[in-house]
Amino acid sequence: MGGSFTRVLAILEDRPSRAARLGNLANDLIDRYQRIGDLQDLDAAIKNAEAAVEAVPEDHADRPGWLNNLGNCLSFRYERTGNLQDLQAAIKSAEAVVEATPEDHPHRRAWLSNLGSHLSSRYERTGSLQDLEAAINHAETAVNAAPENHPDRSAWLNNLGHHLGSRYERTSCFEDLQAAINYVETAVSAAPDNHPDRPGWLNNLGSHFHRRHERTGNLQDLEEAIKKTEAAIAAAPEGHPGCAVYWNNLGNHLSGRYEQTGNMQDLEAAIKYAEAAVQARPEGHPDRAPCLNNLGNRLLSRYERTGNLQDLDAAINHAEAVLKAAPADHPSRPRWLNNLGIHFSRRYERTGNFQDLQAAITVAGEAVKATTGDDRDLVTWLNSLATHLSSRYQRTGNLQDIEDAIRHAETAVNAIREDHPDRAPCLNNLGNHLYTRHERTGSLQDLDAAIIYAERAVEATPEVHPDRRRRFNNLGHHLGRRYARTGNLRDLDAAIKLAEAAVEATPEDHPDRATFLNNLGNHLNRRYERTGKLQDLEAAIKYVEAAVEATPEDHPSRPIRLNNLGNHFSTRYKRTEDLQDLDAAIKNAEAAVKATQEDHLDRAIWLSNLGSGLGSRYAQTWNPQDLEAAIKLAQAAVEAIPCDHPERAGHLAGLGLLLIRRYEQTGNEQDVDLAIATLVASWSIPTAPIFARIHVASAIARSLLLSPSATRNALPRACLLLRDAINLIPLGTSRSLEREDQQHILGKLSGLVSLATAVSLEAGQSPLQALRLLELGRSITNGQLLDYRSEISDLREQHPTLAQRFDSLRHELDSPLPFMEPLSDTSIGNWKRMRIQQATIRRRKEVAEDLDEVLLQIRQRSGFENFLRAESEEYFLSAAQEGPIVIMNITKLRSDAIILTEAQVTSIDLPKLSHSSMIKYLGKGSNSTDDNELKREMLDWLWRAAVRPVLRELGFFPKVPDQLPRIWWIGVGLMAQAPIHAAVTFTKGTNKVKMATLQYCIPSYTSTIRALLYSRSRQHHQQDTSMLIVTMPTTPGAGPLSATEEADEVQHSVRHFSSVDILQRPTAEYVLQALPDYSIAHFACHGSSSVNPADSHLLLLKASNSHDDLSTEEVDMLHVKDIAALKLSKARLAYLSACSTANSRSSELVDEVTHVVSSFHIAGFTNVIGTLWPAQDEACHKMAAEFYITLSQTDNVAVSYRKAILKLMTQKPSQPMYWAPFIHFGA
Repeated sequence: MGGSFTRVLAILEDRPSRAARLGNLANDLIDRYQRIGDLQDLDAAIKNAEAAVEAVPEDHADRPGWLNNLGNCLSFRYERTGNLQDLQAAIKSAEAVVEATPEDHPHRRAWLSNLGSHLSSRYERTGSLQDLEAAINHAETAVNAAPENHPDRSAWLNNLGHHLGSRYERTSCFEDLQAAINYVETAVSAAPDNHPDRPGWLNNLGSHFHRRHERTGNLQDLEEAIKKTEAAIAAAPEGHPGCAVYWNNLGNHLSGRYEQTGNMQDLEAAIKYAEAAVQARPEGHPDRAPCLNNLGNRLLSRYERTGNLQDLDAAINHAEAVLKAAPADHPSRPRWLNNLGIHFSRRYERTGNFQDLQAAITVAGEAVKATTGDDRDLVTWLNSLATHLSSRYQRTGNLQDIEDAIRHAETAVNAIREDHPDRAPCLNNLGNHLYTRHERTGSLQDLDAAIIYAERAVEATPEVHPDRRRRFNNLGHHLGRRYARTGNLRDLDAAIKLAEAAVEATPEDHPDRATFLNNLGNHLNRRYERTGKLQDLEAAIKYVEAAVEATPEDHPSRPIRLNNLGNHFSTRYKRTEDLQDLDAAIKNAEAAVKATQEDHLDRAIWLSNLGSGLGSRYAQTWNPQDLEAAIKLAQAAVEAIPCDHPERAGHLAGLGLLLIRRYEQTGNEQDVDLAIATLVASWSIPTAPIFARIHVASAIARSLLLSPSATRNALPRACLLLRDAINLIPLGTSRSLEREDQQHILGKLSGLVSLATAVSLEAGQSPLQALRLLELGRSITNGQLLDYRSEISDLREQHPTLAQRFDSLRHELDSPLPFMEPLSDTSIGNWKRMRIQQATIRRRKEVAEDLDEVLLQIRQRSGFENFLRAESEEYFLSAAQEGPIVIMNITKLRSDAIILTEAQVTSIDLPKLSHSSMIKYLGKGSNSTDDNELKREMLDWLWRAAVRPVLRELGFFPKVPDQLPRIWWIGVGLMAQAPIHAAVTFTKGTNKVKMATLQYCIPSYTSTIRALLYSRSRQHHQQDTSMLIVTMPTTPGAGPLSATEEADEVQHSVRHFSSVDILQRPTAEYVLQALPDYSIAHFACHGSSSVNPADSHLLLLKASNSHDDLSTEEVDMLHVKDIAALKLSKARLAYLSACSTANSRSSELVDEVTHVVSSFHIAGFTNVIGTLWPAQDEACHKMAAEFYITLSQTDNVAVSYRKAILKLMTQKPSQPMYWAPFIHFGA
């Protein structure tokens, strides 16, 4: 066309219409450019438009029109080439047009709109907010000046909507976005279906809907965005240059829906459209960079779904190409830098290539530097930078990186608005960084803060958002960690609910589902271990089996999941003893070992677990091959873990126990010696969790006693180890835990105190030493609730900083190691685990050393010289001023009574008090109300084997003292349930009582000496006498009681002694509210003792709206934990005329002395009357009546108790189930 074009110019050279013809030719060339995209047409159009402007005088009426056309042509070329000079020239031309046009000119509004569009383009390039504000002003003027039916009004409305949408992107002003949608909807509605600009307007409207979806989470907006953009594509002619924009945007919308629904078809379609958009933009086109960026993001999403590394590599290539293609001053450059950093980070996570991580940090830092402080996107870039720095910390252990990560993340969270769509990820990541620092420092404050931020992240995430499930899982992980650290069951329950929600929200084919299933299974298994509910264990196995099935053979997390599944089968085997479960445990453990590289840090765990499974199978089948294989595996596990590793203690302990089994099989003394050496090595690792070390000490002691070759040194060594273990107990118990949580921890130490006491005496240690061990190791939970350990309270009051430091360090040292938890099911590399472990080992050493240093500092303070040490002899002797205290201990090794008088601490051996006999008498059915014969036999045995030798030692037998002495009895271990007060011997051949404890002393019980002293200290502060009687004559699901008659008789007996109020069939809450106002509380009701002592309770009545319909009544429970939480200043006497209120059904927690009676004592009652087993209604009634008659005369609880129970015994001496259950507990 070149020759003809030249001839046309020559012909037109001197014609007066030359400018018009040049302008029209330019317009035709623009139309053809817009159809086929030939850049030569665009260049020629600009050349003709410039010539048209030059051909007319400055004051010519048509000059503004030609200038406007020139500006539009230059704008088109800027859009194509990105040459900022073209855009500047376009704006200059448009400004000249507006300036030269009168206010009332009919074309002025069109030229204002065009100027606004050019300024908007410059804003998009430079980020100048001034340009954007001017664009909006010009567009608003154009729209307001146009009649409703003006044919160009739709275009101007669309332009105004576009500018407002841009301002929303910059400022997040929601009103701007709403207005943008309204304007563009109006534009689309007013335009004919065949309008050439309608596709562009539909596309713009779709973009605005997508923005609103991102803001509100409304899925309907996203559907509208897809619908509008699909309509734009359908309406555009084939080859239309705008199609590339429409394809790019539709890809974005489909990707957004994929993120919401997980539908892979949407993601594949998004990639297809993104690829088409890139192909439609040739090299050098300014829109090619954003299209490449979007394609990279789509490929990253597919990588995250499928794990295909080719997608990730391609995403990085595209992101790098974006930055090469875009000008250095492009306003989107920070966003593209941030995206490239994320891609590098993902590849680092997959491959462990440190260069990728360094590159991620570099480009993220550039994105932050290139962004002004008022840019709303700055918080996103800071959040990304913080994440990359946290990853580098986990690689290098450099604490500064995690500190910087937290600082950047906190800046982001503090700066971001409440309704910003990126607020949830910012909160989530800040929580993750704090959790990471917690792993390094052990700070419980960091862990608590991590949980708070993770909770806020969940709250800020829309319900339909795909990241919500990951945030559920994340929060659940943090809560699971805190449960492992503190033992708080509420945290574990919450973790399970979150894990269930994560699984439920994840599509069946999503790669994250296996992770969520595995974590849910592990949480449930932990709860089973805590509560014993088989349903939890069954569910754990089901979920982890599903996780394993969904995990590819070569997936790095497969060994973790196989190991976890094996552990769950092993746990069920311990419950059911089904050999199939044990075989399944071994099979999965073998698979975990096989799937793990030789140098992998987890290999030691898998080897140890496999060895444990084979050891358990040996115990079932007695196949020596299993035992030999188990020992070899345990040895390999020990060899595979560093010498200074805290978990080495557990592997050594496992090996030691297996060696003991082999000794038991072969009798080879070398095995038991090697076992002891191995266990001692385990005990000697000070960085191991406190309770783990205590368990090992117990195992060593038992091994030493078992070893024939160690008879000379066995007892002293066992004695020393057990003493050190007992001294660790106060360091390992947390006052912050609820009672059930403390019970769970302490229940694992069952029998330790009894064994330590017996070994101490067997080794020739003084009775005082044995007594100190008993006081340190018993009734920990009650002691903390009563604040027996007053030195801790005093320390908090006098030296709060030291107290806080002490609490923090002991909590940290007793917590499990974070990197060994099965819950952390993430595909991190071996190198990363090694770095985490090294950092954790260093920290554990620091904690152990710091705790020793803090204890030293505390003991240097005045008044704290014996902080957490056993009490002095003077302290114990002072406790016996009102009468002897006798501690009864029974073990397989020996049985003893430690006798404390105001003069000395002594002990006597009780050889007839055998452990096997006690098991027999306290066995199943021993508390049946009909088994008087067995109970008589037991009481006779207790008299001969235990009570009579003690009374003789004290000089109170055979002659009955003129003045009956008080004796406080403390039963240790199994003896805590023995009715020492009721020990009797019967005249031969008859059922008449010959001699009884009650004839020689006034017997009372206490849990510890400290508890007794606490009761005595409160006696001097009680003067008021007011009585509350609680009665339950009828109870839903239980038999009727003569409670009303009992209450009437008691009220009559104390009428001159105390005021009386009666509550008949009240609620537990009402009673708890009433108790503080009374000094005496009498309960005539049913009682129940639970396997979980904290759940033992008295039975009352729930409130009901129907007082006439007895069928709707429900039992209310006054629990131990609720009673013990009270602090009653007036309390003096609690009389519990109910069944089993002093009974503890948990064999693991007998030394905690936790039952209904002790809970009233903790609440403040210095004297409590209760029962050791189910009491008969008649006996309860008679006992109470006699007790209060004497009390009103003597005001002496112990004397009144003795007189009342003696009277019952006299009435039915041959029926100890009738008269013997009643005890006095306290001062």
